Amino acid sequence: MERNYMIDYVKGFAIFFVVAIHSKTVQGAHIGMIDGDDANFFINMFARFAVPFFFVASGYLFVQKLKWIHQENESGSRQAQFHYFKKYIGKLIKLYVAWFAFYFVFELGVKFIEGENNSGTLFEMFTSSISHFNLWSLIYFGEGAPGYHLWFLPALIYAVLLLFLFVQMRLVGVLFIISIGLHLFGLFGQAYSFLYDVPFNTREGIFFALFYVTFGGVVAKYSSSFNTILLKIPTWSVVISLVVLSCMQVLEGFITLKLYEGKEENYFFFTIPLVMTLFMLALKHQQMGKNSIFTKIGANAVGIYVSHVFIMEFMQVLIHQMKLTAVEDSLLWKVMLTPLVLVTALIFYHQLQNGKKVVKSIYQ
Repeated sequence: MERNYMIDYVKGFAIFFVVAIHSKTVQGAHIGMIDGDDANFFINMFARFAVPFFFVASGYLFVQKLKWIHQENESGSRQAQFHYFKKYIGKLIKLYVAWFAFYFVFELGVKFIEGENNSGTLFEMFTSSISHFNLWSLIYFGEGAPGYHLWFLPALIYAVLLLFLFVQMRLVGVLFIISIGLHLFGLFGQAYSFLYDVPFNTREGIFFALFYVTFGGVVAKYSSSFNTILLKIPTWSVVISLVVLSCMQVLEGFITLKLYEGKEENYFFFTIPLVMTLFMLALKHQQMGKNSIFTKIGANAVGIYVSHVFIMEFMQVLIHQMKLTAVEDSLLWKVMLTPLVLVTALIFYHQLQNGKKVVKSIYQ
């Protein structure tokens, strides 16, 4: 399969904005006449394309791989596709479990350092942390996990599971229609809670991830038809649409969250056409950004995603232990924090991967 560099290119920008959301970038700062909290809100609303784009790209590449397997091994394609599915889901599960354990140990260590530093206290912290876990929340929602951002992995797992089942039944179109209804309903658990407050979390696999993952799958399944349509659409019109839709998403966030006090901000109605249009641009210009630094970053987006919260929290612990908390209030620190965390997370994840290779070579 020919690599789509533009997808990685956009993922590079997307992971930058994910880090910006979590680092709260310029919040609390004052830049001339600009209030840092207002600037941070704008960035937060603008950046909401990022996670949905990851979901779309995952669904697209997953179904594209299934199509390739079918073409290369038509007689035994079902078994080969199922083997690929098991391997794909297995990697996601291992990633979730490994990073859950990593963050659990890290946060336990932080509590120990900041506590009384004795074995009795450490044991009590351990048992207390275990007792507060809700198995269903951890397995399905990713809630209560030490790494609050890890919810993305179980959401992707369940969405891909449903996508694979419907691909095998040749009912992807049906799943897409169902996912639209579920996603629109999920908005009432987000910024539109002021109209009707859904009493459960809709930032998960069925109400959030499924729609975008399935959309990516539909695009891959009917790629030739989409490519024919894209050839007729001028790039300038796509770019203008992206600018307009981005502004509409920010405006939607302001109205629903600031004026009507919606309870959550993970996705909006205008996120739907925005991400669809952005992905169409990625398909239209597949070789764009081939040698860009953002393409290289995007190729490692998963590693940066799972590790960046650790980098942020480790920096914060280090600053507090060194009694340099005044640094966190400086404008320079707030502006530099996002790129600093991004680059450090990339280096850290690469070192982890190199370490795994060394360990494997020792035991082989």
